[in-house]
Amino acid sequence: MPEAQPLVSIVTASYNSAKYIEQAIRSVAVQDYPHIEHIVVDGGSSDGTLEILQRYNGRVDWISEPDSGQSDALNKGWLRARGQVLGWLDADNVYEPTAVREAVEVLMRDQAAGMVYAGVRDVDEAGRVVREYMPPEFTLRGFLLFHEFNFIPPSSVFMRREALERAGSLDMGLHYTMDFDLWLRMGLAAPIRRAERFWSRFLLRDTSKTGSKMDKFGWDILRVMEKLFARDDLPEEVRRVEDRIRARLYQHAADRICTADMRTARGYYLRALMAAPLAAPAPLWRKVASQYFRGIRSRLSPS
Repeated sequence: MPEAQPLVSIVTASYNSAKYIEQAIRSVAVQDYPHIEHIVVDGGSSDGTLEILQRYNGRVDWISEPDSGQSDALNKGWLRARGQVLGWLDADNVYEPTAVREAVEVLMRDQAAGMVYAGVRDVDEAGRVVREYMPPEFTLRGFLLFHEFNFIPPSSVFMRREALERAGSLDMGLHYTMDFDLWLRMGLAAPIRRAERFWSRFLLRDTSKTGSKMDKFGWDILRVMEKLFARDDLPEEVRRVEDRIRARLYQHAADRICTADMRTARGYYLRALMAAPLAAPAPLWRKVASQYFRGIRSRLSPS
């Protein structure tokens, strides 16, 4: 990164986000870093979002046109961006005031890093902080095998443009785990670093995408898994534990698929168990046994 203060391009995808978008815009505007462009890619909102964006003409670069979802919108924004550093701020989230400056400082100190992330504060609809989450350090093996699933918060991520270009853009076929898929590809393209800071606030709401359609989230996990293991450039430390990673991802997928289709979920719980039976935790053994006994009882019960 040759410039002392590189341009940072923040991209926000929006669709009918009138209730939240102005807070996101303002959180970018108050950053204590001078070289920022904010790009909002709107999917054709009809709820007043466009009227808000018009008030920021000249300060926010925005477009509004039909798209194929959040991944498509973000990809459009990153292609439109002029910055060497790229950010992803969801329309209902906000930055902490020092986020951009601190991210640039990390990338300036560590020229090898292709991406940096930090912690997130979860807030309720009233803006009250209900949890502070500091994700663990990233290793590809650890990201897949340990810790909380997909622990990197997107709005606390900043990437070098050249690293994203090597990794490839968001997969438009994924609607719930496109971030998980991107972090895996970024981790293969360049080192990923963590900053022990808090860079964003995540709004907890009942209608969030990942919460309202959990079964589709599960199917996306399975697609990402198959994409990953179809690659021929996986490091040996990951390939060596493929069975354990598959077991973990089968279980994560089943935990979500079961919200809509318990019978199918039982099959994936069993796959998780069979992929790595010796490494399977006791709760998974209990869950599989419970689900199968429940299925037997339902078949034996008189209708």
